[in-house]
Amino acid sequence: MSQRNFSLGFFSNKMDLNRYLHLKLLQFVIRPASKVEDLDVIKSTEIQLDRTLSKCFKTILNLTGFVSKSVSTKYGQLHYYDSDPNSNLKPFIFIHGLGSSAQSWWILGKMFENKRRILIPDLFHMSGFSHANNPVMDFTQHAESLIEFITTVTNESVDLCGLSLGGWLSMHIASTQPQMVSKLILMNPAGLKINPFALRDTLTFLSWKKFQKLYPGIIKAFPYTGFPILSKTAKRSLFRNLKDDRIKDLLKLTTENHFMDDNLKNIQCPVLLLWGKEDKLLSHKIPIVLANNIKNISAKWVEGCAHVLSLEAPATCFHEINQFLNLKTIKNNPFTQSVLSASFSYQTTL
Repeated sequence: MSQRNFSLGFFSNKMDLNRYLHLKLLQFVIRPASKVEDLDVIKSTEIQLDRTLSKCFKTILNLTGFVSKSVSTKYGQLHYYDSDPNSNLKPFIFIHGLGSSAQSWWILGKMFENKRRILIPDLFHMSGFSHANNPVMDFTQHAESLIEFITTVTNESVDLCGLSLGGWLSMHIASTQPQMVSKLILMNPAGLKINPFALRDTLTFLSWKKFQKLYPGIIKAFPYTGFPILSKTAKRSLFRNLKDDRIKDLLKLTTENHFMDDNLKNIQCPVLLLWGKEDKLLSHKIPIVLANNIKNISAKWVEGCAHVLSLEAPATCFHEINQFLNLKTIKNNPFTQSVLSASFSYQTTL
């Protein structure tokens, strides 16, 4: 080997060593989120941290009465939280949105646990604890897995509450399995042919820089955009979840046949629609179309909130749902009282 080639080889190895040490340093030293995007070491470390925190919170929920369970479906083992498997109370099921998990409903779930049997499933291929058989699932398969879940855990009709993708899935179930749903609550649901593939295109080419501008239109309310540590942690976590290849695959497999426009007339049960007025992820035309095409619907704007109402405005959502489900005569539990006294209340308008 010539002296020149030897020198180049040594230089290359030295550069590799420097890069390795640099990435290892980043792995153990927290840097501002704005300076980090897709470096593999950072990404894997953050994902592992998210997973650890989720497992810890899962343990806390189990200890406070939300039992961790799973059911076998033809699509895999579906994990869910159950407030009381032996309860005689009517089941109330919460379905989370894209890239999220059942834990996003923990506040509202705890607020209603003495009034209903609360069931919160983790959708497959999201950030929860369900384990799918297949690497890819489309919208219909997600809906079928939820229908199988509902028929497995209860023999009676249920009340459904869905956010975003969860609202879309809930509308599908209510329109195709009307005997299964007593009342339906929708929070900023997707699923109409209004800019139908805009979300897919947004997430396919989503960068950290673009996401930072989009984020206040997803979660606007304090503390998620006001408390420094929580805000940055929630932002980075949601960004990584939405960038997941399984999320992109789901969006790519979505066709116009999956949208709800032609089936809204088949939703016969009473419906409560809550729409965060500052939502920048979905079109504001969606709640107008829903209000005009679902027969028995009460539709309200939630002022000052964006897309994730379950976390932004739990007190407001509780008030509206409590009234809609006629549960006001049942005394609120201590946890509910503490949330109502500590949380911001947002105005709702028809």
